[in-house]
Amino acid sequence: MLVDVTCIRRLSRFYCVAWSLVLLVLAACASASPQPAPTATFSPAVSFVATTPPTLAPTRAPTGAPTATDSPTPQPSATAASSATSTSAPSATTVAASATAAPPTPKPTAADFTPQLVSVWNTSLDGADTMQGTCSNAVTPVYGLVQITPQGSTLIWKNQEPAPYTMGRVRANVWQYSGPTSLNDGTVTMVVQFTSATTLQLTRTFVSSAEPNCTHVHQYSGVFQWNR
Repeated sequence: MLVDVTCIRRLSRFYCVAWSLVLLVLAACASASPQPAPTATFSPAVSFVATTPPTLAPTRAPTGAPTATDSPTPQPSATAASSATSTSAPSATTVAASATAAPPTPKPTAADFTPQLVSVWNTSLDGADTMQGTCSNAVTPVYGLVQITPQGSTLIWKNQEPAPYTMGRVRANVWQYSGPTSLNDGTVTMVVQFTSATTLQLTRTFVSSAEPNCTHVHQYSGVFQWNR
């Protein structure tokens, strides 16, 4: 069988042209179809960004420490603290005003031990005669039992001499007589002080008519005996 060489050549050219057209069409289709954007499918950096980090459950703090889920304890505001402070603590002005307005506390006065009833006391001399001025001889005044009688605003002092002495009040517990002696032998000043309900002290200053330039001073102490 004889093959026409010319025919074969023509067929070859046809197939070549047809195949070329097919390739052109495929190329055109490939260029016309949308190309996928470059992704980070195989890129380590892009894969790391796209990966969502695992969500960690909040760990509860040890007892006593507040956590993210615990409700914080409400703290007092600065206004409330200031209000409480100003209400409870007095200011310096208030304290000063109170100190100024407070009346002064009176000083306690000594109790008055002056006898309120007729009473008998026993007196004794403390020491010797203290003489001042121009004196020739010492004197010894009377001592021993004394009757004391409260009489209104006066105090009657009755010792061993013929007549009593009427004393006037000087201040609480202190009484005094100044004038002639009951013997009329000179002038005398007697100051008695009640130092307790049962004790007294007496200072006797005597100037004799015979020696007007001589003063005799005697100290007494006395102890309560009984009421009459």
